[in-house]
Amino acid sequence: MFRILKRFFVVLLLFSVACGCSKAPRKGSGYYEENQKIKVLSTIAMIDDVVGRIGGDRIDHISLISGEIDPHSYELVKGDDEKIATADVLFYNGLNLEHGASLCYKLQKHPHATALGNDVLEKHPELILKTENTPDPHLWMDISSWIYVIDPIVNSLATVDPEGKEYYVENARILRLEMLSVHEKIYNLIQSVPEEKRFLVTSHDAFGYFARSYLATPEERENGNWKKRFKAPEGLAPDGQLSARDIQSIMDHLLAHDIDVVFAESNVSQDSLKKIISASREKKHEVHFSQRVLYGDAMGSYDDPVSSYLEMIEKNAQSLLKEWNYE
Repeated sequence: MFRILKRFFVVLLLFSVACGCSKAPRKGSGYYEENQKIKVLSTIAMIDDVVGRIGGDRIDHISLISGEIDPHSYELVKGDDEKIATADVLFYNGLNLEHGASLCYKLQKHPHATALGNDVLEKHPELILKTENTPDPHLWMDISSWIYVIDPIVNSLATVDPEGKEYYVENARILRLEMLSVHEKIYNLIQSVPEEKRFLVTSHDAFGYFARSYLATPEERENGNWKKRFKAPEGLAPDGQLSARDIQSIMDHLLAHDIDVVFAESNVSQDSLKKIISASREKKHEVHFSQRVLYGDAMGSYDDPVSSYLEMIEKNAQSLLKEWNYE
């Protein structure tokens, strides 16, 4: 009897120790909370916001690239290695957005990294825009396309946290409905503006998806003529290199569609647009900067912080309506 009781107490003691250990923080890092939650790192804020909505209180999530930093050319800085190594799950846009050599290498080496844009390209190639056979990475600029990153996010979180799968699926369902609602709202607002006003010129090619989804007519989306709705002097990644031919192309576009306003982006140099405005005025075509900047590669600005991805897209729409005098 004594041996049986002794064995019982030993088992009970081991069980108590095991339970005590399980309550200890799973990870130690200055960048994530000290708790048992899944640690999730996203490269850009537009991904991080969606991940946070899906993961809810089962995850701790942070964004690697924040503020007005350009994600196209981002290279790792002090502390980034720890953020990446400590993350249980990592999400990045892919489609060659994060092409900084040091960052690209680390993303591809992480055991639980998902390139969301690449996933969409593989499963829904018709959604992805291309410029000279180069995929346009700015998929988030069309809410109805960005919805397709939800499933791979759910799948990745559920892989490392199977017990939370139903929770993630339900959060994703709610988020998807909200995104569709905001998408429809923005579409109806912009489509209420006369066709001859719905033209957009910005610094670089970040608004192609936005133009196709919200500025174009249904017929233009069907036949591909939506491309006339948007023009930018710089390519998919802003590099500040502008030729005389680039300037002339934008000027021709401004004149052809009687466009009198160009839109600066919050995290892109305005130099190229300044050159275009100056050249246009020399040709007696008056063009001015918009009063509000647009958000393309950055979710908000230091002067005008934005709390969510959907708010970012709505603010872009409102800025256009204001400049077109259709608020």
